Amino acid sequence: MRAAGLHDIADIMSSQAVLIANKHTTHQDLIKVIASRIEGAVIARRYVMVEYNLKRADLAKAVEIAPGMRSPTLSPLDETDWVAVKVMVKRSGLADTLDRLKGVGAEDMVVYDIQNSRR
Repeated sequence: MRAAGLHDIADIMSSQAVLIANKHTTHQDLIKVIASRIEGAVIARRYVMVEYNLKRADLAKAVEIAPGMRSPTLSPLDETDWVAVKVMVKRSGLADTLDRLKGVGAEDMVVYDIQNSRR
């Protein structure tokens, strides 16, 4: 809408999607799959993936800033005292998180959208 120069005049209705399941259904497996897919889509909208390079000595400081869902994924670089770090970061605080990571030595930062996720 904004690209076309349009804006909201009034909200006519707001709604939400709800998954309702019968606890006695014979399709419990299907309900779990659907719920997992919905959760994955919700997580993908809230988070982005951030990758960066960092000296291993600075890793603890970076993990305090962006710990990820469980923990960061680390890959060794050819320079033995450096690692590549991949971590999910909340989209809402992304700019601040990148600034703070840069402040503890993160370099070569790349951010990309997550299409879907599963826990």
